[in-house]
Amino acid sequence: MLVDTLFTPANNALMRAFLGIEAFIRVVETGSITAAADRLQTAKSSVSETVRALEDRLGVRLLDRSTRKVRPTEAGRAFYLRCLRLLADEEAARLEAQAWQATPAGRLRIASPECFTARHLMPGLPAFLSAHPAVEVELVETAASAQLVEDGFDLAIRIAEAPAPGLVVRRLATSRVVIAASPGYLAERGTPIKAADVAAHRCIGFSPLPWRDTWRLGENSVPVRPVLLTDNAESLRAAALAGVGLVAIPDWAVSDALASGSLQRVLQSYDTPASGIFAAYPTNRLMAPKVRAFVDHVAALLRERGLPP
Repeated sequence: MLVDTLFTPANNALMRAFLGIEAFIRVVETGSITAAADRLQTAKSSVSETVRALEDRLGVRLLDRSTRKVRPTEAGRAFYLRCLRLLADEEAARLEAQAWQATPAGRLRIASPECFTARHLMPGLPAFLSAHPAVEVELVETAASAQLVEDGFDLAIRIAEAPAPGLVVRRLATSRVVIAASPGYLAERGTPIKAADVAAHRCIGFSPLPWRDTWRLGENSVPVRPVLLTDNAESLRAAALAGVGLVAIPDWAVSDALASGSLQRVLQSYDTPASGIFAAYPTNRLMAPKVRAFVDHVAALLRERGLPP
């Protein structure tokens, strides 16, 4: 019978080998057996034993272990790169099977910039989870470009002028930079009228992006020397609200503050840089129902919140 053939000694050995490979990959990614066990939701001793069993079968030491850190050996690094492709193929096969199911289910791991998550994803999350009770969401909030396959993400929200090559993307909305300041700051220092007026003002810079020290206003590239430089978009917003100075910031990050008058937009006659807000996912994966459902949800949510397409 088919059931009998599935549990032959050869197949059981194959399953044990695959478990050892997955455990080894997670140890290399996290640099820790404890962290790998947390990622795999299993015991630390189980991870340690499966990796040692894998080393024994291969006859090669894959990891250098110390009390503080676990690092791959030279052989381990080469084996890790091969194993990544194997795990990606297994994931693609699993997602292909999941694509046949009608109901979105499982853990959905998403990378998204922290300020965008707080301002736009979180308000709509209760409705999504209520509509799809079999889905669990894990948000990793970062402005950096996460490696989707290597870091195990199903989806990333990317805000960029053009998406990176090698990814499947769906454009969700447009992000445009605005120049703004608090009413108190403008009352004290005056309102800039021309691009050249920026030089006389205190400015706040966002270090991860090019406009930290050069603001594009129409045809003008205006050099600025920020009195405050931050790598956190929420801090960028907070500094503007506190009256530190002028800020160049995406409109979606301050739309509520502009509407309430807590911030005032200036230099509106000048065109400013625009980017796309994209949902991005790897090309070597089929779109699982949980991913499709979330992307559709976010696209509708951003339209409701008035973000331009």
